[in-house]
Amino acid sequence: MNIKLGVNIEKTFDDTVVPKINSYFHFTSNYRIKPSFFIIGVQKGGTTSLSKYLEQHTEVIPAQRKDVFYFNNDSHYQKGINWYKAHFALKAYKKIYDLKNNTNAITYDSTPNYFDIPEAAQRIHSFNPNAKLILLLRNPIDRAWSNYQMAKKFGFETLSFEEALKLENDRLNLPNQTHNYIYQRLSYKKRGIYINNIKPWINTFSKENILILNSESLFKDTANTYNKILDFLNLKPTKKIDFKPINQGNYSEKMNPKTREMLVNFYQPFNQELYNLLDVDYGWK
Repeated sequence: MNIKLGVNIEKTFDDTVVPKINSYFHFTSNYRIKPSFFIIGVQKGGTTSLSKYLEQHTEVIPAQRKDVFYFNNDSHYQKGINWYKAHFALKAYKKIYDLKNNTNAITYDSTPNYFDIPEAAQRIHSFNPNAKLILLLRNPIDRAWSNYQMAKKFGFETLSFEEALKLENDRLNLPNQTHNYIYQRLSYKKRGIYINNIKPWINTFSKENILILNSESLFKDTANTYNKILDFLNLKPTKKIDFKPINQGNYSEKMNPKTREMLVNFYQPFNQELYNLLDVDYGWK
C-alpha cells in the first residue's frame, strides 16, 4: 500500500476483479458475431441499468459479460481481435435465435471506460466505422461521489472523499502497470471534465452515429429515454421491459455541502463549455 497517498495498490491494480471468460470462448472466437453498437460511458452513469434494459429486447443478444475493457486497456488490446470477439455470441447461436424469434438480432459492447481514453475512439472506428455509440453523461459531482463509494466498496479507496480529491493528481502520477487502474478506479474529479474526452469521439464518428443523453433522463424518465435509444438503434418499440434500476447507490454517508459547493465551482466552466458544444444545458448543480 502507498500509505502517503492512501492507495491500496494490491487491490487497485488487481485485474482479476473482472471475471475472465473460459478458454472455450477464445477457441471459437472466429465463429462469433461482432458488436453493432457500443455504450461508451460514463462510469457510474447508469450504463449497467441500460445494459439490462437492452438485454430484455428480443432484437438484442447480450455479450458474455458487461465491461469487456478491450479498446481502452492496452494489455487487453495487445491480445488481438480474436481475444475480443470471444466475448460475443456464436454466429450459429444468432442464426437459431433469429429463426426462433423472427429477428435479425444485434449485439453490443457496454464498457463505459472507453469514453475516457482518446485512443479508444479511433480503435473502435477502425474495428467498425459504422458502429453506433451511446453516451450517458451524469452530473459530474454525483458521478464522482458514486465512483468514490464504489471504490470504497471494492477496497480500492482508504481515504475520505475530501482527502482523495486533494491527492488525486499525485495518485495519477504514480507508476502504472500496462493499464492505468489508478485513473480507472480512483479518478473522481478528472473523469467528470467531459469536454476533455468528448471531442475525439465527435471528431471520429459521424454525428448520426452518436447518441448523447444525460443520465438523469434515464433515471427519471426511463421509458421515454429508452424509446429514444431504441429509435436510434433502429430497434422495434417494446413494452415488456422491467425498468428496475441496477447498482443504484443508497449511501448512508452524505457528501459534505462545502465539498459539493467546491465541486460546483470547479466544474462550472467545463460544464458550460460542454453545453455550448452540444447546444444543450443539463443544469448540473
